Amino acid sequence: MKLSDLKIGDSAYIVQVNGDEAFGRRLSEIGFIRGEKIYNHMKAPLMDPVEYEIMGTTITLRRSETKYVEISPDPVEKVACPSTISSLIEEEGRETETPAQTSCGCCGKEVCHCEHNKEEKKNEVALDIEGATPEEIDAATPNFCKFCPEEKDCEKKKKTVLSNLRFRKWNGQEINVALVGNPNCGKTTLFNHISGGHEKEGNYCGVTVDSKVGTFIHNGCKVHLVDLPGTYSLASYSPEEKYVEDYLKNNKVDVILNVLDANNLERNLYLTLQCQKAGVPMVGALNMYDELEKRGDSIDHEELGKRLGMKFMPTTSKYGKGLKQLFDEILAAKGTTPKFTKQAELIDTNNTGECFAFINQALEGIYTKNKDGKSKITSRIDAIVTNRWLGFIIFALLLFLMFKITFDWVGNPIMDYVIDPFFGWLGEVVGNLLPDGWVKDLICDGIIAGVGGVVIFLPNILLLYICVSIMEESGYMARAAFILDRIMRVFGLHGKSFVPMIVGFGCNVPAIMSTRGIENRKNRLVTILVASLFSCSARAPIYNVFALAFFENHVSLIIASVYAVGIIVALILAKIFSLFLVKEQEMNYLMELPEYRLPSVRNVLKHTWERGKQYLKKMGTVILAASIIIWFLSNFPRVEEGEDIDQNEKSCLGVIGKFVEPVFKPMGANWQMDVGLLTGFSAKEVVVSTLNILYGGEEDAEEEDAAANLSEKLKASGEVNSRGAYAYMLFSLLYFPCIATVAAVGHEAGWKWAGFSAVYTTVLAWVVSTLFYQISGLF
Repeated sequence: MKLSDLKIGDSAYIVQVNGDEAFGRRLSEIGFIRGEKIYNHMKAPLMDPVEYEIMGTTITLRRSETKYVEISPDPVEKVACPSTISSLIEEEGRETETPAQTSCGCCGKEVCHCEHNKEEKKNEVALDIEGATPEEIDAATPNFCKFCPEEKDCEKKKKTVLSNLRFRKWNGQEINVALVGNPNCGKTTLFNHISGGHEKEGNYCGVTVDSKVGTFIHNGCKVHLVDLPGTYSLASYSPEEKYVEDYLKNNKVDVILNVLDANNLERNLYLTLQCQKAGVPMVGALNMYDELEKRGDSIDHEELGKRLGMKFMPTTSKYGKGLKQLFDEILAAKGTTPKFTKQAELIDTNNTGECFAFINQALEGIYTKNKDGKSKITSRIDAIVTNRWLGFIIFALLLFLMFKITFDWVGNPIMDYVIDPFFGWLGEVVGNLLPDGWVKDLICDGIIAGVGGVVIFLPNILLLYICVSIMEESGYMARAAFILDRIMRVFGLHGKSFVPMIVGFGCNVPAIMSTRGIENRKNRLVTILVASLFSCSARAPIYNVFALAFFENHVSLIIASVYAVGIIVALILAKIFSLFLVKEQEMNYLMELPEYRLPSVRNVLKHTWERGKQYLKKMGTVILAASIIIWFLSNFPRVEEGEDIDQNEKSCLGVIGKFVEPVFKPMGANWQMDVGLLTGFSAKEVVVSTLNILYGGEEDAEEEDAAANLSEKLKASGEVNSRGAYAYMLFSLLYFPCIATVAAVGHEAGWKWAGFSAVYTTVLAWVVSTLFYQISGLF
């Protein structure tokens, strides 16, 4: 019997997993082992993928992959824990606490516990207020003392300040802590809470894997906390797993902090056993402990620590509970010899059945669960948001709200009434202070305008990531991918690819940045390559001008058809790229559906600001440099006084426009239209203003007036016909994305793919627009 034969609402027992070795290994790591019970909860609205529950975890699989899993309706004997390993648990259970003689986590010296405690108290007394700087004292003084009506230095204040100084003042010692854990275990929440805002990001090992380093002082010791990517195992099945494994092997790590979801210890402890192979002292954080208590479950964490040879501490990182005690244990663990060394040598972590048998035996008698699987709240919400009829309606409504908030209701008003006027005012002020000349034009039109062109998108970026972060943190993003996967799979994409595509209609830059939510690198790369084909709002003025000029009675229909062409071409190319271009191995579809949780405001705002800073730092310099270059090309050589020639026509850009005119002639464009396309490389908004100047309009005319006047002049010139106008609209839709978009592609996927994106879109635009112009001329 195959898993695909299991009906909704029924349960069975796993016999074995066949098919691809890597995929079978991944399934076994999340609980698909012999004898484990599995439930079929429901299907997606389009009947694929299917939601299952196993080992307390809700996961989704495509029907094509379930045929490789053999099941039995009757109970199947589980893999037994080998006697040599089983005896370890009994030995650990009989052992007493750590011997008196151990090494101090701060200084590394051999001391006994009582001497260490005395030394700590001695250091606490020795650290007096007189030895600290005013800034340190102010930072260590609580607010209730700062606003004390009596303004007195009481003993309570001195004791509190001394205690805070003890945690904040560095004693010269350091410790490197690696933070590892499964996805959705609250690892990043813990990192954000304990590290504050003192972290840095970086890409390592040549793969798109983000890792963060947070630095803070605890008990006088400087802690370097490295937040490694979330992973289910260290099997090198994905780039994240390979990076975590390589990091633990090749970097100096004093202590491994293993964060576990206290509500699903069986599966989380598998990664713990693998990390123990590194031979580094470990401390476990039983996170989300408040949820475990609410469910009526219990765990004897002290006994668990004895059985597995490492300390386990209950924590609720969302509220910071238990973190102080957790890091006290981490500092104490530095320099010690792990008690799990013998256990790590005997356990074969490649044998998942043996590992889970050991885990179950270790939890026997100390871990009780009242109920497995989803909570009632999660089940009720899923019944609505993944409903066959309501699922797509709710998804469309949420996307509509996200789109309106990001661009229309909040984002664009901030751009139009705050940022744009500010840079206009700044340019005017600076312009009044500088003498006329090219230097003034460079600063005002090149530098200030270039920086303004970057910052003006910041509200959209921040608002988009607030919305995306809320959907991710709440658990809804996984459900959206679940209901859309069947549609997107036809075009070689993942269900999550739909969000960047929708966002692309507003702006391609945040659309490309939002692909970070797609874990599968191949699907993510394909989505990035086609995202710019979804027409952004900056292209709308171009369509409006030419539609008003040549299709006056069918403006809406013509513009809608252009948008439709972009969608169709993007989906076709996504399929082609997925089959022939992107050679990276595509991971099988396997996704966990986490519990619904109220998003943490701290995490949402922190993630939003991190990405906002990244946008300004990474792309601001690129756009600024490109804007200056384009300014020089469009302003030199300068028109001398008395010359009867337009600056744009005499400039390098104008010369280039006339030079490339034969290339664009087959699509019905003249040299003025060519120059407009060239200036559009920096930003598509520039195309209409460039054409307006070349056709004798005013540069500072209102957009609507400029569009209407330009439409009349284009029609009156007689140089362009309706076929050429529509071909020009198609070219504007498909060709070279703006510099900000190319920079975003370069940062997210690599500059090789950014160059490819710029070239292929331009060639595609020429081919499509030329074919349309030439073929339409036959009718």
